[in-house]
Amino acid sequence: MLKTLDGLQRFAASFGYRPDFYVRSPGRINLIGEHIDYCGGLVMPMAIGQATHGWYGFNGTSLIRIFSERFNELAVINPLDVMSGASGHWSDYSQGLLRFSAHRKLGRGFDVYLTSDISAGGLSSSASLLALLSLVDHHALTGQIIPLADQSERLRLAMLCQRVENAYVGVPSGIMDPASVLLGEIMTLSCQTLKYQRLAPISHDYRLVIMDTQVPRTLAGSGYAARVAEVRAIEAVLRSAVPRGGLAQCPPTERDDHLLRLSDPVLKRRAQHIFDEQQRVILAADALNRLDMAGLGALMNQSHRSLSADYEVSCPELDLVCELSVQSGYSLGARMTGAGFGGCAISLVDAKNVEAHAEFVSAQYQRQTGLKPVVQSCEPSVGTEITLLSEKS
Repeated sequence: MLKTLDGLQRFAASFGYRPDFYVRSPGRINLIGEHIDYCGGLVMPMAIGQATHGWYGFNGTSLIRIFSERFNELAVINPLDVMSGASGHWSDYSQGLLRFSAHRKLGRGFDVYLTSDISAGGLSSSASLLALLSLVDHHALTGQIIPLADQSERLRLAMLCQRVENAYVGVPSGIMDPASVLLGEIMTLSCQTLKYQRLAPISHDYRLVIMDTQVPRTLAGSGYAARVAEVRAIEAVLRSAVPRGGLAQCPPTERDDHLLRLSDPVLKRRAQHIFDEQQRVILAADALNRLDMAGLGALMNQSHRSLSADYEVSCPELDLVCELSVQSGYSLGARMTGAGFGGCAISLVDAKNVEAHAEFVSAQYQRQTGLKPVVQSCEPSVGTEITLLSEKS
């Protein structure tokens, strides 16, 4: 993470004045419950320490100026321009957020300097960015900073962020990512009702470790859209048998009958994953609250096998890094996290052997693939939060 002084200096160099506020927006992993968020499922995300960082101030104009250190580029957006559509540029997220938040008031412009230490795919960098911008935009329009305790308002912003991704950027993502980033910590979240429950933290004897395969998620967008389309095809076959909340809401007693009605073997495998993954989330939440780390690890292994074989959103490198993690003898379980087709996996590792685990996985993975993975621990984090900078910062 950049030191606060570095951010202040870089903001001042970019915009010519001192920022008044700092905002940090975490990334997220999903402990279990992958690809069921758009089926109305119960998921188990965790906001993490790796984050998007922003320094901002109000510029007295109507323009929004955003400098991205990642792209080394300044985007200047006129929020009163409601005719421009998405262009595939990184600023589409900002443009869409301003569009759907109805940012129309004159003289409410702001400047933001962005940097990030979310360096890997599958950690929800897009939701992290949108959550950051949504809080800054709300502050600019209303003069109010939404506190962490205002969970209903944060869920409202999460739905706004989801709408931006779905209707403007064109990614059919679910509510899990923005809700996790804005609310923070570890939870179960119903993607149908938005009800959530905080869970016990991971046992101090274990660490969650992120394993970045260094494989770009080049198929993640198209693959994600294809899986959403397959879910809709399953719903079309099952019709009224699917609850209003979505496919994951089908009662366990009816799931075998639903599978028999699916003659297409691909759709049957997709449904099998959704049904089984929903049950794994329920069992994993219970295991975590009982500090049954072995039980949680076993469910993570089952989840990855299902994602690879039934839902087919893994890739050889994700399969390999998960296999190596378990083979090391230091991990209780490992699974891909995020949309898949590359990006990251996570592992539940004995805290005493985090370094030994990283050395084993890195060496074996590099030997077999020629790629050097990035293996790093992560901790639960609070949600996106704005801090007033002091004059002495």
